[in-house]
Amino acid sequence: MFIRIVLSFLFIFAGATKAYDPSEFAREIARYQLVPWTVSVLGAIYLPWLEMLTGILLLLKRFERGALLIVTVLLLVFSGALASAMVRGLNIDCGCFGRAFAATGTLTPLIRNLVLLTCASVVWVDGQQPPQNEG
Repeated sequence: MFIRIVLSFLFIFAGATKAYDPSEFAREIARYQLVPWTVSVLGAIYLPWLEMLTGILLLLKRFERGALLIVTVLLLVFSGALASAMVRGLNIDCGCFGRAFAATGTLTPLIRNLVLLTCASVVWVDGQQPPQNEG
């Protein structure tokens, strides 16, 4: 399914851009003012690799349901952090794609995450459908 492939590549790309510069990603996490610096650093080291692995597993359809669950949880957590930043009046870049793209603030990434959550739900529902037999 096309949507599953798009989600896969998006998570692989997002993880790779953050893994390239974990110190910058740690600073982006810290700007949300939700966790202590130590947790920001640990997240900056761990999250990009989780995103890449999850994207790869989703792409290869290995442990697809588990990978899709992780994608969904990550999108919910990221959306919650973005919404929290907006409510608190923080005007920060989401840090979603490292330095690959120009700063987009918080609203655009939040909308993008909601669209991606919708895409993930389509993949969830599609995975519940029994395979079609031809013939």
